[in-house]
Amino acid sequence: MKLGEIFRDHMVLQANKPVRVFGDGKGHAEVTFMGKTLTCDNDTDGKWVIEFPAMPYGGPYEMDVVCGGEHAVIHDIMVGEVILFSGQSNIQFRMVEEITDPKDYVDDDMMRIFVSESPEAGEPLSPRDGWVRCAKENVPEWSALAYLVSLEARNAGIPVVGAVACSQGASVIQSWIDEKIFLGSPLDIPSEKLHHDWKQPGYIWNRPGMLYHFMLERLIPYSFGNVVWYQGESNTSIAESEIYGDLLGMMIDNWRAVFHDEKLPFAVVVIADFREGEDWEGVQKAQEDAQNHIDGVVSVKSGDISEKRMIHPVTKWRLAKRIFSAMRDKHTI
Repeated sequence: MKLGEIFRDHMVLQANKPVRVFGDGKGHAEVTFMGKTLTCDNDTDGKWVIEFPAMPYGGPYEMDVVCGGEHAVIHDIMVGEVILFSGQSNIQFRMVEEITDPKDYVDDDMMRIFVSESPEAGEPLSPRDGWVRCAKENVPEWSALAYLVSLEARNAGIPVVGAVACSQGASVIQSWIDEKIFLGSPLDIPSEKLHHDWKQPGYIWNRPGMLYHFMLERLIPYSFGNVVWYQGESNTSIAESEIYGDLLGMMIDNWRAVFHDEKLPFAVVVIADFREGEDWEGVQKAQEDAQNHIDGVVSVKSGDISEKRMIHPVTKWRLAKRIFSAMRDKHTI
């Protein structure tokens, strides 16, 4: 029996939503938090969950965990806003690649990031680092959008912001959906109609459900306040552009179900103006229309404030401002 890897020193718990502590394996777990001790006995090798009531902003707190015969104390826990940043390479895109002058980076213990394990080796931040508190020396390795949106939130007076980065470059949306839902559905179209990223040597993550199981499941059922989704470049075949809106709806329904949050808000970034054509523009249109077809979704246009003909636009700070403003306007943060 083991504790989920996200439960580490300096973690941020989502305010005003249930606090779920979880892990894998069978046995006995005992968690003491905020003066209350709860236990769980699990007879299978599957996931176990202990749920504490929602809490307001606050901290620092400690959590005492006995699990699998081991005892751990988690220190410096804060309760604030937790944002899940997911998608492909424009989420992975780091601050060192963004245009902000490093002299403007900030030290801020109330901005923290946790990076989920990726199937691609060599990521500078990973679960082995746990929750990383923002400091000028580690800002270059942050996801640019995670850092810049968190900074917007802090500048707006939010007491503490936790960013969770769960992304993989060149990933297709079907890989982020549980294959039990996707396979055999009308959206499971023939392979010859798929974008070429499905067939690239080395892109082992582009199979239905692969990233859902390898990356996202490690976080389930943590509570989040918002999700920022920036993906779609790897689904710009003609056939996929025609069904991308339905794929997005399937993924959002899937995630809301497994995170036990039927109203979990999504900010969907419309991919940048990299090229023209009905395939690329079809995905853009599906993303723009998502807010009209899926409850709790806000679409965030990027093309007019990002570099043209760049698949990885380097000016991310303008987009971060727009994402945060969209959340504010929808009262989700």
